[in-house]
This record gives sequence, C-alpha cells and structure tokens, in this order.
Amino acid sequence: SITMAASDRTSTKGGSNSPPDDPNNSSPAPSEISTIALSLVGTFVAARCLAVVSRLATALAAPICGFYLMSTCPTNETFDSKKELKRVLRGFYKSDADPSKPKNFFEKALAKVNATVEAEAAAFAGCNVEIIDLLGLVKIASINNSITQTSYYFLGAVNKWRYIMAKDFPGKETKKD
Repeated sequence: SITMAASDRTSTKGGSNSPPDDPNNSSPAPSEISTIALSLVGTFVAARCLAVVSRLATALAAPICGFYLMSTCPTNETFDSKKELKRVLRGFYKSDADPSKPKNFFEKALAKVNATVEAEAAAFAGCNVEIIDLLGLVKIASINNSITQTSYYFLGAVNKWRYIMAKDFPGKETKKD
C-alpha cells in the first residue's frame, strides 16, 4: 500500500516519530561521519610526523655518512695501478656467470701470464694514472693504457679500491692529404 497507516509507525519514548527504515537511505549516521573525520585527521597528523622524522633522520645521517666516508677514504699511495690493471686483465672482477672468465687451472694460468705481460708492457710504455679526489669523500682513479687504447676506472671508498668499468678511447688519427 502506498499510504502508511498510523499504526504502522513506531514511536519513541520521547514522543517523536522516527523515520521508517528505508534500505535506499545510505547517509551515514553522525557518529560514522565523526569517526571518518577523526581517522582522516589522524592519518594526516601521522603522515606529517613521519615526514618530520624522515627529514630529521636524513639531516643526522648525512653528516655521519660523510664523516665515515672522509675518515675511510683511501690515500693516493694505496692505489697500485699495476696490481689493479693485472686484476682487471686476468678477469678477477668478472662475474662467475661470464663466459669469458677463466674457469679451470690452465685458463686461469694463461690469463695470469697474459695479464702480467700486458701490465708490464703498459708500465714500460708509460700508462697514464689520474686520481680525482671528490671532496675527500671518495676518489676516482683512471688508468689510461696507450697500448690497448683503453681507460680503466676505479672507485676508492671505505678503505678499498673497487673496479668500475673499462672504456675504449679512440686512437689519435693523423690527417692524410
């Protein structure tokens, strides 16, 4: 029936009539709205606190890391260019999965002999070694081998020299008339 009888309505003790239960009425109760609002405000406050803590941690960690890098930066005298060049040439820094890395005893011995001969030839020819100091935090060393036309780069940090990469450089070309 379209009209609702007065007897179907329920009344509260205060004498006011409450609206009928309507399944299509989706507005939340006032207590739900306040709960959602408090949750949003709490989330916002927590995010702001985390941002402040993150900035504080960064502000404290950066100088500590900088001091650690400065105190453990290797000296220029600790870089042995011939030894590092031999390590690179014999495949010491290659991964085990690299097919060009020597696997058995004979391959390793042959690679070691080849590396020694090439490193000695580069030292005899006068390879160029440059070391760049970056604010006392880290150092970058390069070995320019004029025989193979290759530059080898190393990073000096935390009391160690680490191989970065090798890069071929173009040879000096002469003009032909």
